[in-house]
Amino acid sequence: MENNEPRYCDVREQQIPAFQVNKREVWPSKMFTIKLELQDFIKRHPDIPVYDASQGDGGSSLGGIPKDELAEALKRYLPDERTTQYGNPIGREDVRKAIFENYYRFDPETGLTPDHIIIGDGGRDILQKWYQVVVQSTGSFGNNILVSAAPWGSYPQGPYINGMNVLMAPGSIDNGFKITPEAIDKCIEFSARDNRKIAGLIITSPDNPTGNYMDADYMISLIEHASERGIPHIFADLIYQSVTDPEVGRYNVNGIINRLSEKAKSRVSFMDGLTKVAGASNLRNAHLVCTTDEFSQKMKGVATHTVIPNAIGEAVALEIYSQREPTEHPWMQKVILPTSESRRIVREKLTELGYTFVADQGYYAFIRVKEWFGKKIPAGEQWQDSNGNTVDTINDVVTLKSYLTTRCGLAVIHGTVFKQPDYIRFSYANSPEYTGGSIMRLHESLGQLDN
Repeated sequence: MENNEPRYCDVREQQIPAFQVNKREVWPSKMFTIKLELQDFIKRHPDIPVYDASQGDGGSSLGGIPKDELAEALKRYLPDERTTQYGNPIGREDVRKAIFENYYRFDPETGLTPDHIIIGDGGRDILQKWYQVVVQSTGSFGNNILVSAAPWGSYPQGPYINGMNVLMAPGSIDNGFKITPEAIDKCIEFSARDNRKIAGLIITSPDNPTGNYMDADYMISLIEHASERGIPHIFADLIYQSVTDPEVGRYNVNGIINRLSEKAKSRVSFMDGLTKVAGASNLRNAHLVCTTDEFSQKMKGVATHTVIPNAIGEAVALEIYSQREPTEHPWMQKVILPTSESRRIVREKLTELGYTFVADQGYYAFIRVKEWFGKKIPAGEQWQDSNGNTVDTINDVVTLKSYLTTRCGLAVIHGTVFKQPDYIRFSYANSPEYTGGSIMRLHESLGQLDN
């Protein structure tokens, strides 16, 4: 049919309404540039080693996957002909089957099939697609996505980009900023007073930035409580679940799903991937376990029109998940083993030195540094800000971050990124020797500040 006049693609009843909104701009994250400040220290002290405890990037700090092995995996994955043809928008069938059978070992009781596995271009891609499905399923903008009191830096951005607000649950260092049933109740009541609903809940364990870990029983109780209180969509981010102490290991997601009530099961999705556990940060491969046909079809609909998984990420996924015991793959062990030993060092050293912190599992310790606010920077280490004023006092955590990076050769992430300005995030995705050195650099640097 020819168009002689402008014509909408959608019928009037399904068009997005026009309304004014004072929406903030979403600026680039500075987390990826903090380590650049180390260059200032290197110029002044070229013979002193520096420590990067900022990004949780095992591909950088633990070496990642050797390029020859990566190339061989890609060659095994690619077909003999038409090597650059379009792939499946939700991931190739054999990769999803390997994840389903070897990583989760789902049994018939779950009612799931490999078609309930949606592969994406990394965790952020999976989250963006989930946000879009949440908006589509709830049929409204402006509702709330509930996160912890110390959310990962991208959680406040992704929902907002998709027209939802982000609500942080009450929480404190006393429970590692963990979301509780009581906090969920308070947030539901808060939202109702503001004429909004909670459209979704995000649970992260092990957590970024705190490292907090919740056991399976607690996770099940939280999912059930959120479901009973009417939260329609629950996202369990398990991207760090394999980076744990040997006695902890991965969650039995199959068992968790089978223990959930039908209502709770229908509302939850589970995400995991390779960016952390295999040091594959730049390969971008994650997946979502959808527990209903409806939700997996909606995810597939969004995936078909947005980002398709990349071949090299799927090649690595196939290589790892094709093993009967994926976590025993050398690429995973290369990250799991040194990180586990580094975790032990972090806990012992920070406890011995008297710090207040959380460091359960995963990659990170969340360390309180409020005690050093107001202290003076040594005279020889002061600097000029962009206005020409002398920075001589640690007024806040951002100043402390710059002091540690430019004057002490230690990069960390300041807590304002995670809405907790009294803390820093310290990554120990590194060799034990490196981690021990970085902890001592932190302690010595803070000790140089004057009252």
